[in-house]
This record gives sequence, structure tokens and C-alpha cells, in this order.
Amino acid sequence: MTIQDVLPTGQVRFSRSHDLPRVDLLGDIDRAATARLEQAYLELAAGAPSHVVVDLAGATFFGCAGLTFLARLNLHLGSTGHRVRIVGPRRAAARVLSLTGFTWDVDLPAATDLAPV
Repeated sequence: MTIQDVLPTGQVRFSRSHDLPRVDLLGDIDRAATARLEQAYLELAAGAPSHVVVDLAGATFFGCAGLTFLARLNLHLGSTGHRVRIVGPRRAAARVLSLTGFTWDVDLPAATDLAPV
């Protein structure tokens, strides 16, 4: 067994939900997922401007690569009058979002649920 067998790699899945682009981030959203996140950003930026739903329910880790993706996407969509809606972050991802100020349009757990374990 190798380390790659143990650690989940980040995956990015596209779909449409209620006519809105939806991006599901799955597994570890870290530096190894950067190329997939960049591809997702380029596809979303090239499409017609609209709100975008980013689902973090399947993210087992959410690091700087994920934050960079959200910041770039939010900046791009904001310039067109649209928004990123972040849904389903697990406790660890919600804490990272909260600590870094990424609380715009996010379904975050109650503040007491974000305390360190």
C-alpha cells in the first residue's frame, strides 16, 4: 500500500442544478488538486455569467488551493453581478472558511460547532 492508496485525491465534478452551474469538490482539496481547480475556474469563467453553487460536502480537507479557487471565482463572478454560493462544508472546511473570512454566502454551522476539536 502506498500513501496514494490512503489519501483521497481531490476531485472536481460539474453538473447543473436548477439551471445553475454546480461544482462538487470531493476528497482532499489541496495543492494536488490545483490543476483540476484551475480547469474548473477556466470553464466557469468562459461560460455565460451566472451564479455558481460550490458544494463542499464531499471535501475531506480544504486548503489554500480551494480558498484560491473560491476567491478567484468570487472576484470574477462579482464583476458580472453574480455570486458563488458555498454549501455543505464539513466542520474542518467551515472552520477554514470562517477563519479566513470566506463567510459570504456560505451555509456555515453554528459558531459553537466551529471550535477546534
